[in-house]
Amino acid sequence: MHKTAFIMRLLAFKNYFVLLIFTFVFSGITHAQESVKTSSKEGKINIDQDPRIEKLVAYKAKINSSNTKRYRIQIYNGTLEGAQKAKQSFSNQFDDMSSDISFETPNYKVRVGNFRTRLEADRHLLQVKEKYPSAFLLEP
Repeated sequence: MHKTAFIMRLLAFKNYFVLLIFTFVFSGITHAQESVKTSSKEGKINIDQDPRIEKLVAYKAKINSSNTKRYRIQIYNGTLEGAQKAKQSFSNQFDDMSSDISFETPNYKVRVGNFRTRLEADRHLLQVKEKYPSAFLLEP
């Protein structure tokens, strides 16, 4: 009976012994990874690219800098009070587009957006026309 009680205690601690052995083995592996020393601290990267890519990037930068005139959408034309109301209601409904009020004698105009391409402007015009049916696109 005394021998079986000893074996039962040993079996109860078997899981702890296995866990202890794995802990020592894996701590040695992780310590070995930390102690690796390299002779060089800095690396060098070589990029092999087509020279036409640089020309394309320069061309795109030139187009973006020279293309200051952009497509706009006009949603209102009339009095100052009406323009302010239209701008406020537009800002509440379309918070992702900018809007401003400009004065061209004798009327105030509310213009929204600042689009680079006609396609982008047309997409937004369709959304704006749902709330402002008289809205139209201004070309640069």
